[in-house]
Amino acid sequence: MKKFKEKYNRRMVVIISLIIAVVGLFITVTAIDSGASFLESIGIVGSGMTYSIMAAVGNINRVTDKDTSGAQIASRLWLIALDQIDDAVPFPRPNANGEVGTIPLKTGEYMHYFEAIDDSLEDKSSGSKGDITTAVTNLFSFVMGGYRLALQKFMEEHAGDRFVIIYQMASDSQYYITGNNLKPMVFKTFERTNNKESRSVSFSFENSSFEQPKKYTGAIVKEAPAVLAANATNIAFTGASQYTTGANTAPATIATISGLAAADEGRVVEILGSGGANPTNIESIAAIVLKNDETWIGNAGSRLTLKVLDSETLVEVSRVQTA
Repeated sequence: MKKFKEKYNRRMVVIISLIIAVVGLFITVTAIDSGASFLESIGIVGSGMTYSIMAAVGNINRVTDKDTSGAQIASRLWLIALDQIDDAVPFPRPNANGEVGTIPLKTGEYMHYFEAIDDSLEDKSSGSKGDITTAVTNLFSFVMGGYRLALQKFMEEHAGDRFVIIYQMASDSQYYITGNNLKPMVFKTFERTNNKESRSVSFSFENSSFEQPKKYTGAIVKEAPAVLAANATNIAFTGASQYTTGANTAPATIATISGLAAADEGRVVEILGSGGANPTNIESIAAIVLKNDETWIGNAGSRLTLKVLDSETLVEVSRVQTA
């Protein structure tokens, strides 16, 4: 019995060795055809090539309770109807940092805000893998208080309309944007309540895009742009968020700025090009820091978005440069 077991064990060792040899031979031949070594093929050593499937995502660390706490969306949000957007100007697309510039509006159109009930705002997404692809649903909802004519008109006139939504986070004051010109948020449902428990209206907006909310670094356009004087070389900032270059009669380049204070830090302003034979140029100067020191030319349709770093300095956030 002992001899039989020894003979059986030796036979199994031989069989396993043969299997390993055959597999090794196959991998080696495959590796030679592809230019890799046997060790590289089985992952023992590197071939000098980097396979970065998850490089775009990178490492994701845990966060503190401060970052996971709810009720962080500020009560004020801006609803921009798709009909307000100027489709003659390219809609801003996210940059490498997931930031979106100013939404171009038609002449005379402005961004109007809704002041929702505190902590009633909800921004969420869900995805479910089906037989062919993943179904994604993005939902944004909030509750407005009161029994008001303006709310009733919005329900009557805009049910089913398409919107881009801008909202702000209370935790860091950062603005976010959900929806775009191609995949807007659809005004899906509303529910008006007028009873002993409350007088309010709940609104919900929805789309089915893989694209998640992005940081909004553009301007909140609340009024007509301030117009710079013709041939001006100074930008005198006021409370306006947008400024249009003047109708110059000679070449003009911005050399100075004025009107900013410490309270303006973090504010976003935008310069709109008016074009003409002598468009205003903006170059990198001590007061205006442009990306790669690249001069901006105020042709018609061009826009330069700047953020106030301090009372004496603006830095470029994004730009549209037309020919």
